[in-house]
Amino acid sequence: MVHSSGRQIRYALAGLGVMGAIALAPRIVAASAVPATFAQSTHQTISAQGLAAHLKKINAKMYGAYWCPACTKQKELFGNAFKSVQYIECDARGTNPKPELCKQANIRAYPTWEINGKKYEGVFPLSALAQLSGYQGN
Repeated sequence: MVHSSGRQIRYALAGLGVMGAIALAPRIVAASAVPATFAQSTHQTISAQGLAAHLKKINAKMYGAYWCPACTKQKELFGNAFKSVQYIECDARGTNPKPELCKQANIRAYPTWEINGKKYEGVFPLSALAQLSGYQGN
């Protein structure tokens, strides 16, 4: 028996093509490790600049690679505010690369967020990052 959520994921991945599906695969796997509250839609508007400043203040990090479409999507959610986020480039060919930090942190998928000592794989809406990091502003 195929659950409707499995069918929805399969259709979504088929619409993305192979590269999109590969980029999002870590997020789908990680979804089971993320509290169900993140799966629900939220109507709260989060200030990208305020959240980015908060993430910097608590020393949160985003690990990624310059060629990763999911990383690009995550950056786009922040817009110009992303320049305040502590981003670690894992590919030695990227700008300001730090592959040794990625190896030490055991990064296995991009993007991976490290927030308050815990790792979260995948693209997250700003509201989910706010919840994970304890950001209360807007």
